Amino acid sequence: MKRNSVIGLFSALALALATSTAASPAQAAAGDILCTAPSNDFSIYSPPLSLTPASTTVTITRDLNNCTSLSVPAITWEHVTVAQVTIPSYSCLTLLKTATTTITFHWNNGATSVVTGTRVVNLAAATLTTTVTGTLTSGLFTGDTFVYQLVGPSTDILACTLGLGTVSRIDSVATLTIN
Repeated sequence: MKRNSVIGLFSALALALATSTAASPAQAAAGDILCTAPSNDFSIYSPPLSLTPASTTVTITRDLNNCTSLSVPAITWEHVTVAQVTIPSYSCLTLLKTATTTITFHWNNGATSVVTGTRVVNLAAATLTTTVTGTLTSGLFTGDTFVYQLVGPSTDILACTLGLGTVSRIDSVATLTIN
């Protein structure tokens, strides 16, 4: 009888602890989302970027397929998202400039998160690193901060900035952290 009382007490304590520390899906919690490799982000430029600014259609395909969430464990990936936008005056030099950007993430549990942040691009040796940081402005985890980082090869971009080629596509490994 004494053993059942102890088990019952531990069960009640575990239930009370779980209910008091669980974050509701709309609240911020440390480590809300972490998406890591093999997540990817691909950008296709049509026509390809050159040194001369021109109207370009950018098709972005994002595939965050290795996500974990401490506060919403049902989230394990983000739907493959394809976005297309035409930019009236874009070049391989414009691509390297700091800019404001908005991204919508569509989670596998049906929720969405809209982020707005600043994109900073770093071109070093053979690597292009694009980092977007900012705040979730609506949807799941509103008010949280985020870091979305893309890392890919820079060979075509380096050649383009020297007038020796064009950029038709950028393939990157993606990571996303929402806190």
